[in-house]
Amino acid sequence: MKKLLLITLLLFFSYSYAQQSEKNNGDATNNIPQVTLLSVSAYPNPFVSDTRINFKSTKAQTIVFTVKNLLGTTVYEEQINASVGYNTIPFNRNSLTKGMYIYSLQTGIEIVSKRLIIK
Repeated sequence: MKKLLLITLLLFFSYSYAQQSEKNNGDATNNIPQVTLLSVSAYPNPFVSDTRINFKSTKAQTIVFTVKNLLGTTVYEEQINASVGYNTIPFNRNSLTKGMYIYSLQTGIEIVSKRLIIK
């Protein structure tokens, strides 16, 4: 009889705790960051002198555009004020040598990185 009472109490408190936790956390999908950068691409890629970074933003936001070499050293950085919809960032290689680089678009909640090749 004592075991049955103990099991009942444990189940009751476990259920109550789970209900309280669910109320405090709200919807479980709120913990998943919303994607705001879509269709990120560079054209042309590979390129010789200049290219364009194209992306779609789901909201107006500040984006940090960086280009890094394969050692992880930042060789170019620029802040962009993106508008809702399609955006383009012109990029000129300037003094960068031939090779592979990684470009990134970073918002407050996400980073999208892709490969960029200079011929």
